[in-house]
Amino acid sequence: MTKRLATLFKFGVVGIANTAVDAVVFAILAVVGVPVLIAQVISYSCGVANSYWMNGRWTFQDTARGSSDRAKLIRFLITNLVVLGLSALILMTLHDMLGWSLVMSKILATLMGMVLNYMASRYWVFRIAT
Repeated sequence: MTKRLATLFKFGVVGIANTAVDAVVFAILAVVGVPVLIAQVISYSCGVANSYWMNGRWTFQDTARGSSDRAKLIRFLITNLVVLGLSALILMTLHDMLGWSLVMSKILATLMGMVLNYMASRYWVFRIAT
């Protein structure tokens, strides 16, 4: 259980860093007038690059055995493409269709994506045994 908590803590720290990268890039793009969907794709992609590097090197470094780096990268990219699609759908639905503020829409889309991303990273991308 202690190892699982340590992994969850590390994932959380990396997630905060990824969210900061995503939020800063998104804010800059939004301020300069980039359309919301394009800003979401670009900012999320910046957070994803940071996530792969930090999670692979720190969070899950000692748990991902028996799997090639290429296989992990492919699973990671698939996971993040799915999460990107879902977060963009949530963002667009809340902001454009329901009229929520852009900030609140982005926060909710980010939080929902984080939960899915952790589960996929833990059990599929980096394959941690329970």
